[in-house]
Amino acid sequence: MKNPGRLPPAEQRIAAEKALMEAAREYYEAIEEPTRKFQQALAAAAGPPEGVPGSDKKSLVTRRRMVEITKAADPQGEGFTLYTILRVVSALTAKDDDGDE
Repeated sequence: MKNPGRLPPAEQRIAAEKALMEAAREYYEAIEEPTRKFQQALAAAAGPPEGVPGSDKKSLVTRRRMVEITKAADPQGEGFTLYTILRVVSALTAKDDDGDE
Protein backbone atom coordinates (compact mmCIF):
# COMPACT_ATOMS: atom_id res chain seq x y z
CA MET A 1 0.00 0.00 0.00
CA LYS A 2 1.37 3.38 -1.01
CA ASN A 3 1.78 6.14 1.47
CA PRO A 4 -0.53 8.90 0.20
CA GLY A 5 1.54 11.53 1.99
CA ARG A 6 4.50 10.80 -0.28
CA LEU A 7 2.73 11.07 -3.63
CA PRO A 8 3.53 14.28 -5.50
CA PRO A 9 0.66 16.40 -6.70
CA ALA A 10 -0.34 15.17 -10.17
CA GLU A 11 -0.09 18.59 -11.79
CA GLN A 12 3.49 19.07 -10.51
CA ARG A 13 4.51 15.61 -11.70
CA ILE A 14 2.95 16.19 -15.14
CA ALA A 15 4.69 19.57 -15.47
CA ALA A 16 8.04 18.07 -14.46
CA GLU A 17 7.63 15.19 -16.93
CA LYS A 18 6.75 17.62 -19.72
CA ALA A 19 9.78 19.83 -18.94
CA LEU A 20 12.05 16.77 -18.88
CA MET A 21 10.69 15.51 -22.21
CA GLU A 22 11.24 18.90 -23.87
CA ALA A 23 14.77 19.18 -22.48
CA ALA A 24 15.60 15.61 -23.53
CA ARG A 25 14.37 16.23 -27.09
CA GLU A 26 16.42 19.43 -27.34
CA TYR A 27 19.48 17.65 -25.96
CA TYR A 28 19.31 14.73 -28.37
CA GLU A 29 18.65 17.02 -31.34
CA ALA A 30 21.64 19.16 -30.36
CA ILE A 31 24.06 16.22 -30.06
CA GLU A 32 22.90 14.32 -33.15
CA GLU A 33 25.19 15.99 -35.71
CA PRO A 34 28.30 16.29 -33.48
CA THR A 35 27.88 12.64 -32.47
CA ARG A 36 27.67 11.54 -36.10
CA LYS A 37 30.79 13.56 -37.01
CA PHE A 38 32.71 12.23 -34.01
CA GLN A 39 31.80 8.63 -34.79
CA GLN A 40 32.82 9.03 -38.43
CA ALA A 41 36.16 10.53 -37.40
CA LEU A 42 36.68 7.69 -34.94
CA ALA A 43 35.92 5.09 -37.60
CA ALA A 44 38.27 6.82 -40.07
CA ALA A 45 41.07 6.92 -37.49
CA ALA A 46 40.53 3.23 -36.74
CA GLY A 47 40.58 2.33 -40.42
CA PRO A 48 43.63 1.16 -42.31
CA PRO A 49 45.92 3.59 -44.12
CA GLU A 50 45.28 4.03 -47.85
CA GLY A 51 46.52 1.08 -49.86
CA VAL A 52 46.65 -1.27 -46.87
CA PRO A 53 44.04 -4.02 -46.76
CA GLY A 54 41.76 -3.84 -43.73
CA SER A 55 42.66 -7.42 -42.89
CA ASP A 56 46.16 -6.28 -41.88
CA LYS A 57 44.68 -4.92 -38.61
CA LYS A 58 46.54 -1.64 -39.02
CA SER A 59 44.85 1.66 -38.26
CA LEU A 60 45.78 5.25 -39.03
CA VAL A 61 45.75 6.09 -35.32
CA THR A 62 46.56 3.52 -32.66
CA ARG A 63 43.71 2.62 -30.39
CA ARG A 64 45.73 3.69 -27.37
CA ARG A 65 46.23 7.11 -28.96
CA MET A 66 42.49 7.35 -29.69
CA VAL A 67 41.84 6.80 -25.98
CA GLU A 68 44.39 9.51 -25.10
CA ILE A 69 42.84 11.95 -27.58
CA THR A 70 39.31 11.43 -26.25
CA LYS A 71 40.55 11.89 -22.68
CA ALA A 72 42.38 15.09 -23.62
CA ALA A 73 39.32 16.48 -25.41
CA ASP A 74 36.90 15.61 -22.60
CA PRO A 75 36.53 18.52 -20.14
CA GLN A 76 36.15 15.96 -17.34
CA GLY A 77 39.17 14.00 -18.54
CA GLU A 78 37.30 10.72 -18.86
CA GLY A 79 37.19 10.21 -22.61
CA PHE A 80 36.37 6.88 -24.20
CA THR A 81 37.75 3.58 -23.05
CA LEU A 82 39.33 1.21 -25.54
CA TYR A 83 36.26 -1.01 -25.32
CA THR A 84 33.93 1.91 -26.09
CA ILE A 85 36.01 2.86 -29.12
CA LEU A 86 35.99 -0.72 -30.36
CA ARG A 87 32.23 -0.97 -29.84
CA VAL A 88 31.54 2.28 -31.75
CA VAL A 89 33.83 1.34 -34.63
CA SER A 90 32.38 -2.16 -34.78
CA ALA A 91 28.82 -0.81 -34.87
CA LEU A 92 29.71 1.67 -37.63
CA THR A 93 31.49 -0.90 -39.75
CA ALA A 94 28.56 -3.31 -39.31
CA LYS A 95 26.23 -0.55 -40.60
CA ASP A 96 28.49 0.03 -43.58
CA ASP A 97 28.61 -3.70 -44.34
CA ASP A 98 24.80 -3.83 -44.29
CA GLY A 99 24.61 -0.92 -46.72
CA ASP A 100 23.08 1.44 -44.14
CA GLU A 101 24.40 4.95 -43.88
